[in-house]
Amino acid sequence: MRSIVEDNKLFIENGPTNIIAEVFSSEKKEIYNFICKYSSKFLKDLSLEIETLKKPTAERNCFKSEIANKMFNATKLFLPNFITPMASVAGSISELILLKVLEKFNVNKIYINNGGDISLYISKNEKFNFSIGGDTSYIFEYGNINGFGGIATSGWKGRSFSMGIADSVTVVAEKASIADAAATIICNKIDLQDSNKIKKTTANQLYDETDLNNKLITISVKKLTEKEIIQAILSGKTIADYYISKNIIKTVIINLQNNILILGHKFNIKFNKKVKILQI
Repeated sequence: MRSIVEDNKLFIENGPTNIIAEVFSSEKKEIYNFICKYSSKFLKDLSLEIETLKKPTAERNCFKSEIANKMFNATKLFLPNFITPMASVAGSISELILLKVLEKFNVNKIYINNGGDISLYISKNEKFNFSIGGDTSYIFEYGNINGFGGIATSGWKGRSFSMGIADSVTVVAEKASIADAAATIICNKIDLQDSNKIKKTTANQLYDETDLNNKLITISVKKLTEKEIIQAILSGKTIADYYISKNIIKTVIINLQNNILILGHKFNIKFNKKVKILQI
């Protein structure tokens, strides 16, 4: 594990995890040491159950470790869709680290960013600004909400595989574990059937240890027409609206080739380039 503190932020590289943490507290040094300790603990716990965690959530109901059960409990909310506990791994790690910190220390506001999947806590009248996205990024202002929050992003251009074609789907929920799983599910649904503009391959052709096995994942998407973009986004909108209506998630931001659809609670968002905001 490598860790460093720069600009009052903690940076951790530990196997597959890349964590950035920032805390506002008089006990900052002690908290950063504590975060390093727990990030290693959760990775060790995961390694002991990794093969079972790669199996579909529908096939399991009990795990040994706290982190594995966190992943399972988040992903089972999205059954009967195909999902494995691994869809929630990054968000679950950031969430549990945050919870452990708050159990032990007095903190005004804090975030744990694990590869773009963010768990945060803010006191009333506080706020955070996060830069989210790839080619089309945006500044996301999270504030005026007292308590816990989770922000997660999925997309075919990201570091994880996706069965859909969205450049990105960002989800805001009360918990990062749930936001992570929801972003995966919604992103998978944004697709066009039998389109020659989309190239896919089986996940295990690219990575033999993937939890997706022979599921088709997206590897390229050509320029789509406006009609095709709307059709694909509507496929994701239906399921996103459902989870918002059930209070499982708060907000969904879908980006497909710079066409943006924002659902649910409206946060202050500023894009880095000209985009088309859809009203559908």
